[in-house]
Amino acid sequence: MAVPDLPLWGWNLIIAIQRHEELHGKEDTCLNGVLNAVPADVRLQAAAIGAYVQKARNDELGKRISDHIKWLTDSLFADQSTGSHEEGPPQEDETP
Repeated sequence: MAVPDLPLWGWNLIIAIQRHEELHGKEDTCLNGVLNAVPADVRLQAAAIGAYVQKARNDELGKRISDHIKWLTDSLFADQSTGSHEEGPPQEDETP
């Protein structure tokens, strides 16, 4: 199956419509006609791209949570006599 040469906004639009349909259930079919106009193989590829992007977001969120938990536990169990521990929780990247 060849990947269609779609602009980024095209992929984003298809993924957004698919997410809308997933969130609003089968009874709200207002965008089904639009989604059905997209070829089935393109919808499948867009779904795969959307799932990959969502997993990457979840992985990044999980890493941030893990870093914060590590900082909290390190802070709680730091040597009380010296008070030595990292100052402040891990900072988030400014990059999207």
